This record gives sequence, structure tokens and C-alpha cells, in this order.
Amino acid sequence: MFGKLSENYEKFKRYVIWLYSLYELNTQISICEPWEKVFCNVLLGSCLSLVTYATYAYVPGYCLMLVGFLVPVALTKNNSNITVKCAEAAEGLCPSSIKSYLT
Repeated sequence: MFGKLSENYEKFKRYVIWLYSLYELNTQISICEPWEKVFCNVLLGSCLSLVTYATYAYVPGYCLMLVGFLVPVALTKNNSNITVKCAEAAEGLCPSSIKSYLT
């Protein structure tokens, strides 16, 4: 049992290393020095996290609607009324009465 588990773990580890090497080759950071790689990775991570936060903070209705389309089970009763209100808006924009959860 543990032999199979360790074998699966090694396969997963090799797969993650392979994905990271693909990422390095596609973004051309494989030719950079180590400190430049760290800088590029931190910059990319910061940009992605900023976009993710801003999307959730300033456009919550659309985020919930997108999550509802992608993962229908993720919506609960409390969140479903927000998506219905956003879907019923005239021009497809959420009404101003729905405020962001984070701001």
C-alpha cells in the first residue's frame, strides 16, 4: 500500500517538475540568473494575485456568476440570490445595491 502511494507521489513530483520546466522554457526565464528568476516569479505572482483580488473585490456578481457556470455545486443558497439579481439587470450590469464583500 505504501509502495503504491510513494510511487504515485514520485510520479506527481516528476509531473510538477516537468510543468515547471515547461513554464521556464516558455517564458524564457530558464536563461536568467537565480535572482532574476525569483524576481520574475514574484512579479508574475503579484500580478496574478492583484488581478484575482480586484476581480473578486470590484466585480463580485460577475465572479459568482462565473463560478456558478463553471462549478454549479459551488453556489449555495446565500450566493444564488446575488447571481439572480445580476442576471435580471437590464443591460447585464449588476445593480448598484449589490456591494462588494471586501470593500
